[in-house]
Parts: sequence; structure tokens; C-alpha cells
Amino acid sequence: MGLPVWLSHWDAVGSVVRALGATRRDGVGQLWVTTRNARAQAWDRLGRELVRRRRLSWALACFRKSLDVRPEDVRIWRHRAAAAVRAGHLDEAATCYRALCRLQPGNPRAHCCLAAVYDSVGAPHAGIVICQRALEQDPDAPCLHRQMGRLLLRVGSIPDALRSLQRAAQLSPRHYDTQYYVGLALRRAGKMAEARETLRHALSLRPEDPKLYYALGLCCEAEDHGPECARLLLQGLAAEQLSAGLEPPALSLQ
Repeated sequence: MGLPVWLSHWDAVGSVVRALGATRRDGVGQLWVTTRNARAQAWDRLGRELVRRRRLSWALACFRKSLDVRPEDVRIWRHRAAAAVRAGHLDEAATCYRALCRLQPGNPRAHCCLAAVYDSVGAPHAGIVICQRALEQDPDAPCLHRQMGRLLLRVGSIPDALRSLQRAAQLSPRHYDTQYYVGLALRRAGKMAEARETLRHALSLRPEDPKLYYALGLCCEAEDHGPECARLLLQGLAAEQLSAGLEPPALSLQ
């Protein structure tokens, strides 16, 4: 005859408590470390599940609990940062990305994300400084050149932005978003023919992105290519509707 379920559970709890006490007395600490890691992983798993259910405030509380136990865990910092961005808690997101930059000083993406957060709170110059410092450590990181180019474009430093973005395009020639920003910088520099060529290349890499049609259409409008501009704007609208899961509009130039 087996033991009652409640007694089996009680024995299990008692065994764990005795084992923890013996481990501490023996000075080994392995079981204690394992228990702490399990607790941190449990909070992290719960946080990710709450993110999936869009309970972002609760998820952030779970990630904070997990980091209280394992403050050097890069993966949990990333989860917390992503949840903070989705929740619009940009101060907390900046805290997370600063921690990631400290824990992984050679990781360019952490620096890019921190620069983007500074841009979102209206401090693009601070983001530029972060990219510059990170580029001193990793001068061939395309994401850093791209992020700095975007921020320089934001503050109106067109020649510097163009240099950064073209360098990013050299390092990552098939990254459509880089080509898009190079096209924007060329258009703002008045180089319309080069801007059109670059944006067409970006469109060939990502034909489902509506912003590429709109950007190329604006270039055509600036050069009085009215029919082509209208066609591109209609294609952009159709791509936008499709990306939202809607039927594209039945529009025609005729």
C-alpha cells in the first residue's frame, strides 16, 4: 500500500529542506545555486508567457524578479528590454540596454538599441555619441553605421549621414533597410537619379514593404514623373493593405 499523496509531498519538501541545510553546512552550495537558477528561469518563463498574452506590466515585474536572482543573465535583460519597448516604458528599456552594453561591450546591437531608445525620447545626439563610441570598438559593424546614419539624417547632417549609410551598405549590401535610408539621404542631398536607383534596388530586395514604394514615388514626384509617381503610390497602398491582412484597393490610373 502506497503512502498518501500529501505525505509523499511533505517528505519531498522535507528532503529538499534537509538537503539545503546540509549543503550550506558542508559549504558546497551546488544545490542552492541550482535552486536559485530554477527560480530565475521560472520567473523568466512566466514573463515570456505574459508577453505572449500581452500582459506587459506583469511580464516586466516577472523579469525584474528573475534579474534580482540572476543580475548577470544577458538573455533575461534582453527579454525585459523588449517587453519595456513594447509597453512604451522607454526609461526602463534604456536601463536594460545600458546593462546589456555593460555586460556585452562588444555587442553592437545592444548599442544600436540604446541609441534608438535615446532617439525615441528626443535625444538623437546622445544616440550618435553612443554609436561613435561603439564604432571605436567595432568599426566594421554595419548596424552601428546604419543607426548612426539614421540619427545624423534625423538631425540634418546630410553629408555625414550619407557617408555612414553608404559605409553600412558596403558592409551589408543586401540589407534593404540600409538601402532605403541611403536613398532617403541621397534624395535630401538633391541627388534624385542616384536616390531612385538605390530605392529601386531596395524595392527589389523587399517588394512587400510599402514605405519603399512611397519613398520612390516621392523621388519621381520631385522630377515631375507624374504617372510613375501615381503608380508607385498606388502600389504602396496595396502593399500596406496586404501587410495588414486586408484586401488591396481596386484602384486604377485609367
